[in-house]
This record gives sequence, C-alpha cells and structure tokens, in this order.
Amino acid sequence: MKENKEEGNREDRIASIVLIVFSSVYLVYAFLIPMPVLKQQLGPSAFPRAVGFGMLILAGIYAWQQFRGGAKETETEEEIERRAAIIGAEEKIEKAADLKTMGFMLVAMIFYAFAFERLGYAITTFVVFMAGVLYLDRRHVLRDAVIALISSFVLYYIFTTFLRVQLPAGPLKLLGF
Repeated sequence: MKENKEEGNREDRIASIVLIVFSSVYLVYAFLIPMPVLKQQLGPSAFPRAVGFGMLILAGIYAWQQFRGGAKETETEEEIERRAAIIGAEEKIEKAADLKTMGFMLVAMIFYAFAFERLGYAITTFVVFMAGVLYLDRRHVLRDAVIALISSFVLYYIFTTFLRVQLPAGPLKLLGF
C-alpha cells in the first residue's frame, strides 16, 4: 500500500514538472506574438500572456504541494462518492477511462479546427457542443440545445461587436453577421 502511494506521489511530481515546462513554453510563445502596427491598449498577446502566467502560477503551486511532502492523503471511497454525488457523477466514478469517448471528443475537436473557418465560429461551436452532448448525455437534449445556441451566438456577438475580435462568420455572413 505504501509503495503504491509513493508511486502515485512520484507520478504527481513528474506531472507537476511537465506542467511547469508546458506553461513556460506557452508563455515564451505568448511573448513572441507580434504587436500590431497600430498601437492598442491591449494587443493580441495580452490574453495569451495572462493565461500563460495563470498556468505557470498554478503549476508552480501544484509542484510546491507535491515536493513539500505534505500532500493530502488519498480520499476514502465514501469521500469520493459524496463529492461525485454533489456534481452528479455517481455512475462515472466506477468506470475506467473510456477510450471510445476520448476518441470521439478528439475527432470532434479536429472537426472543430477544420470547420471553424468554413462554417464560422457560432455554427461550428454549436454543432460540436451538440455532438458532444448527444454522445455523452441524451437526457436533457432540449435544454442543452438552447444553452448551446444561446452561448455560441451570444459569445460570437460579444466578441465581434464589443471586443472587436474578428471571428469567422461562415454562412452567417449572408445574413449580415
């Protein structure tokens, strides 16, 4: 039992180092984003830099927790079940990683990357969100469709109108979006 705990601690330490390296590389590339010709208060690199600093800080905290030796003991089965019940994932705690589901989500993200320019942000986001919902949980299709529709189109409107970020409109360009 103790050997298994040490193995998990070693894996967590390795993961924390990998996260620090990933965050650092991300941050370096965020600083390499060229500034536009016209000076703006916030250039295109502001958000990636903020995300990079956030990731690096959180990765540092995680690494500090892993290397200081005071990591929390493993949770009991009862604690895991209680926490899973709070978020509605009771049936998921007993299952191992589902490679079929991970593969589907990977294909959905690849589709998103390729369809983003052709279909536009709003339509592609709606389609991928709904594909994920239909694949993962079919109990609340109407509710999830409304959420997907509102969030994808409202976010598109906010980004293009208020933040002046040019997102691809796709076929919505014909409707004046």
